Amino acid sequence: MIPDVFKKYFFYERRKLIEKMLTGEAVENNELYLQFTRALPAIVSNGPEGLNASIKMVGFVPKEEYLTDIINKIKDLVAKKVKGKKVIEFLLNEIYVEEKIDFTKIGTLDLARKRTWGNLKNGGEAVLIFFTPVETSFMIKAKVKTFTDGPYYLYMNLLHDIFHVGPVIRKKGNPTYIFEIEEIWDKSLNAFGKKIYP
Repeated sequence: MIPDVFKKYFFYERRKLIEKMLTGEAVENNELYLQFTRALPAIVSNGPEGLNASIKMVGFVPKEEYLTDIINKIKDLVAKKVKGKKVIEFLLNEIYVEEKIDFTKIGTLDLARKRTWGNLKNGGEAVLIFFTPVETSFMIKAKVKTFTDGPYYLYMNLLHDIFHVGPVIRKKGNPTYIFEIEEIWDKSLNAFGKKIYP
C-alpha cells in the first residue's frame, strides 16, 4: 500500500490547492510556485541517449476501470467548449477522487521527444525526484510503460489539452509514460533517505 505520507504530499495537498483555485481563495504567487513543485519532479533515465534528467509535470492516473468513462466525459466537456472554473470543477469531481485513483501509477506526457524519449520510448526504468523547499523530498523508482495510443494515451492528452490547448481534440497527441511505482524513498531533511515502500 502506498504510504499516506506520500499520498498526502502528492495527491491531497494538490487537491487542496485546486480547491483554493476554485473558491477564489487568494494564493500568493510564492505559495503557488512552491505547491507546483509537487507536480514537477526530475525524471532521471538512462538508455541509448545516455544518463538524462528532465522536469515534467506528472500526476496519479485513474484506475483502468474508470478511464473510458472519464475520457468520454472529457470529450463531452470539449464538445460543450467548457473552460476555466468548469474544468477545475471537473478535475475535483471526476479525477481528484480517492476511490478512482490508482495510487501505484504516475502518468505524464513527453512534449519534447528528445533524450527522455530516446531512453524510454521502448519502456524501461526511471527515477523521479520530487523536491519542495526547504525540506521535503521523495524519490520514486519505477518501471516505465510507454503509450502512443490506447486509454492512457487518450486520457493524458485530453487532460493536458483541456487545460493548455483549449476546448478542442487534436488529431495527434504526445507519447505517454506510465510510471509503475516499485519503490518510494523519503529523502526529506528529517528522514535521510529512508525506504518507505514497499
